Amino acid sequence: MKRQQLILGLMMTVLTVLAQTDTIPMIKIVPQRLPDLNIPRFCHGTFFADGELTVTGGHTSSFVPTPTAEFLKDGQWQVLQMAYTHDDGLCVPLRNGKVLLAGGYEKNLGVGQTIEAELYDPATHTFEGFGCLDRRRTQVSGIELPNGQVVAAGNWYHPDAIETYDGGMYFETARDVSLHRSRPYLFRTSDGDVMVISGCWDNYGKPITSNIVDRLKGEPFRVSLLETWKPYLFGHTPRSDDSFIGDEEKGDCAYLLPVKDSTGQVAIAEVRDTVFSLLPTTVHIPMKSRFGGISYYTPVVVDRQSQRGYIIGCDTLCRKYILCIEYAQQPAPLTLYYTDPLTDADGCIPVLSPEGHLVTTGGIAHGGTWFTPTAAVWLFPVGNRIATTEAMDSPIWPWILIAGLIVLALLAYLIIYKRRHQTPEDTIPEVTAPEPTPETPRDEQLMQRIIRLMEEQRPYLDSDLKQADVATALSVRLDEVSRCINSYAFNFSQFVNGYRIEYAKQLILRKPGIKMTQVAIESGFSNETTFFRTFKNIVGMTPSEWASQKTTYKS
Repeated sequence: MKRQQLILGLMMTVLTVLAQTDTIPMIKIVPQRLPDLNIPRFCHGTFFADGELTVTGGHTSSFVPTPTAEFLKDGQWQVLQMAYTHDDGLCVPLRNGKVLLAGGYEKNLGVGQTIEAELYDPATHTFEGFGCLDRRRTQVSGIELPNGQVVAAGNWYHPDAIETYDGGMYFETARDVSLHRSRPYLFRTSDGDVMVISGCWDNYGKPITSNIVDRLKGEPFRVSLLETWKPYLFGHTPRSDDSFIGDEEKGDCAYLLPVKDSTGQVAIAEVRDTVFSLLPTTVHIPMKSRFGGISYYTPVVVDRQSQRGYIIGCDTLCRKYILCIEYAQQPAPLTLYYTDPLTDADGCIPVLSPEGHLVTTGGIAHGGTWFTPTAAVWLFPVGNRIATTEAMDSPIWPWILIAGLIVLALLAYLIIYKRRHQTPEDTIPEVTAPEPTPETPRDEQLMQRIIRLMEEQRPYLDSDLKQADVATALSVRLDEVSRCINSYAFNFSQFVNGYRIEYAKQLILRKPGIKMTQVAIESGFSNETTFFRTFKNIVGMTPSEWASQKTTYKS
């Protein structure tokens, strides 16, 4: 009976892990190809002004800056002449309806920095040059304060500083920075200050490891969260107001910031004034789908009306992924939208359409370079109405079944946990399977052999253990082992990790004071991060918390 309970416990634990870590709705969407731009572009500005999708500047083929803009009207792109070129320069839509443009690369091939500034008026479709930045800049970010003041920071191959624009002819330097950056994030605080937060690189392209945050008014400060979780962004300058989730009327300033740890795991940080914390989500942000690994490459673009944030990623086959974060709920539910492969929609930050969809313009075709931008324009239908309809079309019964299994798993786990911990043992729990009989179905016989292999030889202590190794040890076909384990435990990794966690728990009991890094390695985990995550998902607490509880129980 005890053996059957343990087998049941392992199976139910696997179900619980599956529900906690791997269950995320995946919805296929069909993007709409809008009319191509007249001029291929990259490092340009994109925004909606007076309801018109508009692009400004950037560089075109052969890495040549273009002094043109385009707006989409009646299904056609209309070309406009700008006062200056702004290739990877400042682009800030203002509260008065105009758009501020400044700086950028001075010459072809991304060489040098410019100083010119101009305003675009969407009502008249005209550009007016009016003045200049205080210093030459490119890869510069900007943000507007409620009083109309614009703050700018960031540079490339030139010294950085924080400067401001108050609506006249010029910008002026407000203060130096403790850390020079390219493409920084600029976040407002409720007291009228602005934080300057590092993206990927400094102003000479070197990776930034510092967790220092500069400020327009206050003194620089360190953020402990940013020691482990680094902000990231590739290939384009963020427009921080697109990531705003606060309440302007209440003076609540909050933003969503994509971050990743040393293993490459992505998470979302919530920045509320000067407080940085990870946004709780119902599952970990998926780093792979059934098609392959996912590489995310955009900041969070927020639809405040529906209280959803989006980041875009892709895989090696050019399939696009749009992760939806319903940030107003705690923990935030996640949905992963995906497309068929798109070879000409890489590298650009999306903008939100008035209908709540995402739109990308230009960028770099898959396998291309900054010398070969694309003219493609895509609309990704993730707005509320379409997303809700597609989600409702997905069958609901699997989720009801999983919910029921989770409840049963929790009940079974609590019963087994209580019985097991009434008399703690110092050895690995005995889970010897009964001898197979002629009446036992073939899969059940094979499962019993697999369990016996795990008990007697403990192959799970090898972090490189594969299903093929099990098949070889038992002299059976790989597909038989795979089918058998999947019918009992959903997948091989979760089945094996159940044994590893049991072994780890007994190591902790037998060797008080053992380092958790050593526990992870001896238990068959490839790294400490995976061990901690798996332990908490299965046991419900960290290894240290579990060890502390056991020590308290014994004393």
